[in-house]
Amino acid sequence: MTNTRDKFNEAKHFLGEMRTVSSDPDKFRYELTAFLAASRSITQIMQEEFSEKSGFAVWYTQKQSEMKNSGILKYLHRQRTLTYHKRPVLPSYPINITGQSADGAGISIILMGTGSTLDLSSGFVTLPMIQPGTTVTYYFDDIPSKDKDVIAICQEAVNALEIIVIECEAKFCS
Repeated sequence: MTNTRDKFNEAKHFLGEMRTVSSDPDKFRYELTAFLAASRSITQIMQEEFSEKSGFAVWYTQKQSEMKNSGILKYLHRQRTLTYHKRPVLPSYPINITGQSADGAGISIILMGTGSTLDLSSGFVTLPMIQPGTTVTYYFDDIPSKDKDVIAICQEAVNALEIIVIECEAKFCS
């Protein structure tokens, strides 16, 4: 396995973890932070690993241009930079919570706010109290459209990066 593939698998791991801890906002954002770091490192590891291979520099320059033109990859690169140099990543709300109430009835709640505690007019709701089996969907706060949640955006990035990793390994592993 190449170092590049290993780093790619690490990013996929953190994406999977994000899916499993969605009912705990703090754990979710910790996994998101780890995902952002690992996904950004894929191409840095790739450069280190393959820079001496004939034709890599020309190929990689083209891939860099493609990545800079990819809205998702560019956006996540900016999120990673913010996370590591300015502030923790804080997926924001509205979040959609669906699950079961204590009496077994289905519920769906949309909350507005940021972080693990939400200020509602009736008081505070601490999200880690969400029951197991509840689905929580997070969105980035600086994307005007809420068509794609955090998981969908990260999955799209993984898909784009996988194509690059596969192509790199096919061309430069010998």
